[in-house]
Amino acid sequence: MQKSLFGFIWAYSKRQQLTILAITVVSFPILYMTLELPKWIVNDAIDGSDFPRTIAGYQLDQIPYLMALCGIFLGLVVLNNVVKFVLNVYKGIVGERMLRRLRYKLYNQILRFRLPQFRGVSAGELISMMIAEVEDLGVFIGDAIATPAFQGGTLIVYIVFIFAQDPLLGAAAVLLYPVQGYIIPKLQQKVVILVRERVKNVRKISDKVGESVAGVTEIHANDTAQWHLADITDKLLTNYRIRLEIYKRKYMIKFINNFMNQLPPFFFYSVGGYLVIIGDLSFGALVAVLAAYKDLAGPWKELITYYQNLSNMNVKYETVVENFDPPNMYPAGRLEADGEPDVKLDGAIAFSNVSAVFGSGQEVADFDATIEGQVAVFGTGSSGRTEVLLLAAGLMDPQSGRVEIGGRDLSDLPESVLGREIGYVGAAPYMFNDTIRGNVIYSLRHRPIGDAEVDDDEHKFRISEAGLTGNSKYDFDAPWVDLTEAGVEDVGDLDQHVLDLFERTGLGNDLVRMGLQSNVDPNEVPDLADRVLEARKAVRERIRSDEKLQDLVELWRIDAFNPSGTLAENVMFALPTDPAEPIEAAAHDPDVIAALTEADVHDDLVEIGAKVAETMIELFSEMAVDDSLMGDFSLLSSDQLPAFEPYVRAFHNGGVSALSADQSAELVGLAFRLIPARHRLTEIGEDQAARFVKGRQTVCERLAKLDGRYTIFDEERYIDPLTVEENILFGKPRVDRRGARERIEGFIRDTLTELQARDPIARAGLNYQVGVGGSRLSPVQRRRVGLVRALIKRPKILMLDGTIDEEPRLADEVRSVVGEGMLLVGTGSQQVARRFDRVLVLKDGRLVADGEYASVRSSMSDDDDDDDDGDTEPDAGNEAAAEAEEAKEETS
Repeated sequence: MQKSLFGFIWAYSKRQQLTILAITVVSFPILYMTLELPKWIVNDAIDGSDFPRTIAGYQLDQIPYLMALCGIFLGLVVLNNVVKFVLNVYKGIVGERMLRRLRYKLYNQILRFRLPQFRGVSAGELISMMIAEVEDLGVFIGDAIATPAFQGGTLIVYIVFIFAQDPLLGAAAVLLYPVQGYIIPKLQQKVVILVRERVKNVRKISDKVGESVAGVTEIHANDTAQWHLADITDKLLTNYRIRLEIYKRKYMIKFINNFMNQLPPFFFYSVGGYLVIIGDLSFGALVAVLAAYKDLAGPWKELITYYQNLSNMNVKYETVVENFDPPNMYPAGRLEADGEPDVKLDGAIAFSNVSAVFGSGQEVADFDATIEGQVAVFGTGSSGRTEVLLLAAGLMDPQSGRVEIGGRDLSDLPESVLGREIGYVGAAPYMFNDTIRGNVIYSLRHRPIGDAEVDDDEHKFRISEAGLTGNSKYDFDAPWVDLTEAGVEDVGDLDQHVLDLFERTGLGNDLVRMGLQSNVDPNEVPDLADRVLEARKAVRERIRSDEKLQDLVELWRIDAFNPSGTLAENVMFALPTDPAEPIEAAAHDPDVIAALTEADVHDDLVEIGAKVAETMIELFSEMAVDDSLMGDFSLLSSDQLPAFEPYVRAFHNGGVSALSADQSAELVGLAFRLIPARHRLTEIGEDQAARFVKGRQTVCERLAKLDGRYTIFDEERYIDPLTVEENILFGKPRVDRRGARERIEGFIRDTLTELQARDPIARAGLNYQVGVGGSRLSPVQRRRVGLVRALIKRPKILMLDGTIDEEPRLADEVRSVVGEGMLLVGTGSQQVARRFDRVLVLKDGRLVADGEYASVRSSMSDDDDDDDDGDTEPDAGNEAAAEAEEAKEETS
């Protein structure tokens, strides 16, 4: 990247800056005439004589002449502002395009960092620099040449005009500019140093905040919150001191500048007035000079501000660039080059005298090996195993020696080859904030395989803007998933292939469970609605014929109250169609309130809400916020309790009529969330439950007319706002029966298996959102998703590092999936290593053994041995033990 801000500006916006300069120059004659015309108006049109005057061949008397000059002045003012408008808009466009280019380049630089670089840099710092710190550069870049040219040119125009009226007044106007030009830069140098210190300190604060977020568990577990608060206090104090010094010097500069700007008017009034009195200067000229000098202060102030901003922007740009342009980055071509069709990684992996050290990782020294077939690489965390696998995957380069596959040096190959021919999965694969499907097919998104479905004008605009800003030429909205690489013909086949891989890697049941717990649009999953309704029918028949199951579940019936459901479900027999909309939001819907009122249940709900609120206030108003009892039973948070106190008082004083519409809605919303069988906060009597059931018909009829905003419960239809599991059950597990939910879930899964209906549910599970960083998945589930992500692209070489240690039998399944392909499995488990014909043993970055498991077994230290059951090799004296172990694994 360019090391200086103006180097960056000139390299990528030279033509645009010259255009800005040309527009600026055009404005100067117009500006000069707006200064000259007032003098003409005063001296010629108002105080002048010898009328009529001739303008453009027309004879004008004094009044028409005055109006003509005023009209010309007004036209020039409008024209001058039009030029300024065009100039400012164009500057904004140039600045935003350059800011977009800069951020893209910075992000591109991040992707070119070698892996060890990330061990010494904070993600919070990079984000802060790329997003926040460069924000002001966008405005400045548009002004980089325009401001000094326009304001400097304007200043010169004013000075020339003043000198034209009287040289003495002109000298008075510019007398102090040299002094200001000398003093202000001197003061500004210290401000620049302080700004640089402030930027560095703010980055430290950002880093500390990010560190605290990532390590919040450790903070609470070790009672170190006060230490961290003291640390951040110290950093904030440093920031305060720096900013205070900046303010002092900044406003000292402003004070000096303002004082010197006010001295010239003294000379204008004294000297200029004297010249007018003795007749050496016209009164109109003095008025014009005073008006010009008043405007003169603006450009000069803008130039001073520009100089200060220039210093700040240079500091920001240089400090950002020095963090985004470290030595020994990947060449740009590694990311951008398209793989050549004839480049295939066939053959053995050859390490030739490889030595490497990666930050604080284990050093690999003089590593020589040729690897082919399916091999286990055994070693503990400090053995160098991870480093060797990263070298083999081309994710790190050696300091000396070569790593080749089929005679091709991996350091010379682009990612378009490495990322397609090699699959790598570490012990903690990263999950993107997407669905499970999105995370799996992520490995198939190399380049667009078609055009986006947008109109031609939009497509041309995107391509044009990308070209003008140096951004990616590829359209994000285009189809990216390479079905051919996965070996399938369409999206349906791809989903089925993904499901098969999840079954083989042990995540099939989890996927079904995720599908059952998801809200899924049935239109997105073929055959889902039909199979769910089929399963619902089978489940209901089984429940009706099994007394034990009847005791565990409350099915939805139009003519019965369900105490395990929410009061909203019982009263409306419906839910908002959008699953993201909370049920209490319906209480603020005027159409719902009207339906409840017509069904004569609105006042009942307000009364229930008031009783629940009153009970909550009595029980929890004096209780600590983190009391577990409140979390288990309260429908209101501690912050909400005070807000409901006036509602309860108003209800007790005057009933429903004493409440405003909003207060009534709040109480109805509280009642809506009540589950009678769980929240024993108020009793729903039989008569009241009967009124709710009776009013359902009226409520449902009204809700059905609201353009699909609410979905009515119907035994014969798929209910969109319910989860798949709730759709199948079409009821609620009894909350007053211990273990009812778990037993019902198991029963539903068994029913799906009997009906061979797991696939649509598992497909629904592919839409499960994994959360930020995969936070909604367990570590094992994240490793399984990462494994399937690598397998789906059918790599020539698959490398796993600590991915299957917790389930050794998965090694056999992976070997089966890979087939004839090359497989390297890094492991610290002997249970995994024993499943491979060849095992490499590493210790302290060196290869200490290479051969069959039986021959290298002795090289695995006792500390590495994880065979708790006495795992032994099937050689003399131990064959029976080995067979017993294998049999135990097969049956477990």
